[in-house]
Amino acid sequence: MLGNIVPESTPLILERTLDSVRLKANSDGECFGGEITDAMREAGITLRVDRLDILLTRAVLVQTMESLGEEYPAVVLQDYEHPMPVSKALRYLTEAIDWTRRRKLSDEGLRSKDDGAGVLSANSAGEQSL
Repeated sequence: MLGNIVPESTPLILERTLDSVRLKANSDGECFGGEITDAMREAGITLRVDRLDILLTRAVLVQTMESLGEEYPAVVLQDYEHPMPVSKALRYLTEAIDWTRRRKLSDEGLRSKDDGAGVLSANSAGEQSL
């Protein structure tokens, strides 16, 4: 669903968010979901990306959290009352980063196949005319 609307800035936003969440963890190794959202917003502002890019990046994270079994990810990302293990937050962010990288590689692979197919068909046509 999100494949066509993932901004180019998504991996950068997620990586900066990951770094920030690591630093903000409390002494018990916990953080709040709302802190993840705050860190994502701060990362987007630092990178000078559009607010829509930040919201779309958040949607990627929500989708990733759902795929990893979180029942109410949007609620978790607004929560400042119930701490979560920072390891869980890092797992969500790492998986979202990996997903965006895999998506980018597959998109590049499809583009190169499309480009290669066009060259191949042009060469085939040229060979046939000789």
